[in-house]
Amino acid sequence: MKNKIVAFGECMLELTKTVNQSYHLGYGGDTLNSAVYMARAGADVTYYTALGDDGYSDYLVDAWRSEGVKTNLVLRCEGKVPGLYIIDTDDEGERSFEYWRDNAPVRSIIKDHPDALASLFEFDYLYLSGITLSLFDDTDRTQIAEFVNRFRERGGVVAFDTNYRPKGWCSESQAKTTIASFLKLVDIALPSLDDEKELYGHQTLEDCVDHYRQLDVKEVIIKDGKNGCFALIDGKLSHYPLTKVVSPVDTTSAGDSFNGAYLAAKADNCNVAQAIALGQECAAHVIQHPGAIVARKIQ
Repeated sequence: MKNKIVAFGECMLELTKTVNQSYHLGYGGDTLNSAVYMARAGADVTYYTALGDDGYSDYLVDAWRSEGVKTNLVLRCEGKVPGLYIIDTDDEGERSFEYWRDNAPVRSIIKDHPDALASLFEFDYLYLSGITLSLFDDTDRTQIAEFVNRFRERGGVVAFDTNYRPKGWCSESQAKTTIASFLKLVDIALPSLDDEKELYGHQTLEDCVDHYRQLDVKEVIIKDGKNGCFALIDGKLSHYPLTKVVSPVDTTSAGDSFNGAYLAAKADNCNVAQAIALGQECAAHVIQHPGAIVARKIQ
């Protein structure tokens, strides 16, 4: 029997500019993106979030189900609507975002449903991110941290991507303190080197590695774009270069897709090298297409 994964966070409606300057409606959000790529890799994955009771929320739930992501834990809130973001992409494939999400229903999921986290104890893996944490206030984050401790005490594995987005935080200082504290609670960290440089001011890979050694995270996979990734396992560092370098069209979900395939492989009892290879293959495909969720590969 496969290990069961639950991903926790926010998914929004996504508008992506097309070649004729109109916009295509889709959906995305870092942990949901990863959940879709987990499902495509064969994982047993459930998404935990809150949505409204409107037609666009119905569209999101139906779309996730069609991808094989289980939605039985999605809470529906009367009178609410999901958040929205727009992606703009430059000539190099790098992206920027504008958000309309301040009243998204997931932001009150802890306060409105204080016992709902207990439903996640049935899972073997829990995946969340820095963006997940940025949705909540300090009181809610304390409750999430307490749940994570109990989840691990019961034998669960917690995976976390720092995924720093400045617009989601009151200050850089708040983000630094919150994310560093949470990293001490996780089993698998999946940061990108770019995020680490922006948030913590790390100038080199060695700075980043030293940071995670001090936090005593047992399994760290540092994503570094065209340089591949670096695995810090029980304090030992190994480099996994890309086997194929591709030119990106849109890097929107590069890290999310890597995380999804990586965690699907780990939940299926693959070793780190096997999981990294699958993560890199998935990300290489995704960045050659626009949007967070790309069309399925034609076999």
